[in-house]
Amino acid sequence: MLSTNLYNNIDLARKREQQIDTLKVFNENVTEINFDKEYSVEFPTKAGNLSLVIDLGPKFPFEKPTMKICPRITHKWVDTTGEIVLAPGLMNYTIHSDLGRVVQVIRREFELDQSLTLANGINNDGFSGNIAIGSVKNAITSLSNDVEFFSLAKLTSAELLRLNNNVDCLDEFISELPSIEASNKNIENTITKIMDLANSNMSKEEPINNLKLEISKQLETIENYQKSYAGLSTKYVKLSEKYSPQSISDNLKKAALKCDEESERIAEQFLNGDIDCDKFLQVYVKSRTVSYTRKAKEDRLNYQLKQLKEAGF
Repeated sequence: MLSTNLYNNIDLARKREQQIDTLKVFNENVTEINFDKEYSVEFPTKAGNLSLVIDLGPKFPFEKPTMKICPRITHKWVDTTGEIVLAPGLMNYTIHSDLGRVVQVIRREFELDQSLTLANGINNDGFSGNIAIGSVKNAITSLSNDVEFFSLAKLTSAELLRLNNNVDCLDEFISELPSIEASNKNIENTITKIMDLANSNMSKEEPINNLKLEISKQLETIENYQKSYAGLSTKYVKLSEKYSPQSISDNLKKAALKCDEESERIAEQFLNGDIDCDKFLQVYVKSRTVSYTRKAKEDRLNYQLKQLKEAGF
C-alpha cells in the first residue's frame, strides 16, 4: 500500500473527489448519505430492490472502501454480515482503480444473477424508506385480495379465540375455506383419474401376457431356425470344399495314383503266375484306362483353372 506521506492534503482531496465523481458517472440512483464519506446505490434484482452502501474511510483512495448490501443476500461475494468481501475488483482495489467501475461490476453481478435470494432472518433497517413503504403496500394489497383473509376478518373476537383454542373448530373452518375446498376437489379428481388409469392398465394385463406368450413361441421358432441354419451352413461349407475345382483336381490325382498302384499290383501277380494271360489283359487294361482317363481330366481341369486365374477370376 502507498504511504500518504507521498501526497499532500490537496492531492488526497482531489483524488478522493475524482473517485466519487466516477461513482456518479458509471452508476444510477446514487445517494449521498454522508458528504465525502458514505454513499448508497439502489438497483433492482431478481430478489427485489437492493441498496449498496459504500463507506469511504479516512485513507481512501489509498485504501479500499467498505461496501455492504442491504438487505442481506445469499451470494458468494457477501459474508454473513452483508459486507462484500470477495468481489475481485474490490479485493484488488488500488489508488489507480475507478470506484465507479468497481461498483458497476458488483451491481451488474447482482442484477444478472437469476439465482439471487434474500438471506434468512434479514434486517431491513438498512433498506431505503421508499422500498420499505412499497413492500408494506404490496403486502397490504396481497392481503386485501386474499379470500381467506376476508373470511377471518368477518369473524368476531370470540370466534377467533374459539378457533385459536379449539383444534376441531379450526380444522372445520379451514376445510370450508374456498381454496381448501378447491384443493380437495382437485385431489378427488386426480384420484379418480389415477383409478381410471389403473383400471385401464389392469384391463391390458391379459392381452400383454398373451403377446408375451406369442413372442416367446416366436423366439423359440427363431432359435430352431438358427440351429438349422447353422447345421446347413456347416454342411454347405463342407460340400463347397469337397466340390471346389481344386479339390476335384486333387481327388482326380489321388484316384489316378490309386489306379497306377492297382495296375502295378496286377502286373506283379501276372509275373508271379498268379493270374492267367486273358484275365491279366482284361483287368490290367481296364485299370490303366481308368488311370489315363483321370489324369487327362486332371490335366484339363488344371489347364482351365490356370486360364481363369490368368483372366483375373
